[in-house]
Parts: sequence; structure tokens; C-alpha cells
Amino acid sequence: MSTLNSENATTLENAMQLMIQTFHKYSGNEGDKYTLSKSELKDLLTQELGNYLG
Repeated sequence: MSTLNSENATTLENAMQLMIQTFHKYSGNEGDKYTLSKSELKDLLTQELGNYLG
């Protein structure tokens, strides 16, 4: 995966890059690094969106 030069990237491109990095932070802990298990998804949602989800 290539990384974007944040100086030239649009706001949306920077947001997508951050989403991909966050996905990879949680994926692969229990197997395939390109998918999330149910528990990995739960961890991602509670730790990264806890305030948003309430």
C-alpha cells in the first residue's frame, strides 16, 4: 500500500488513509490481516468510536 504525501492529499484522501491505518491496527490479531474477526471489530468500534456510539 502506498502512503500519500499529506501535503498534496485532499482532506478526503487523508481521511481514507487514516481509516485504512486504523483498520490495520485491529485486523490480523486473530488471523487474516485483511479481515476483522467479530472480536476485532468490536474492539475497533468500542475503542475508536466509543464516544460516537455512546
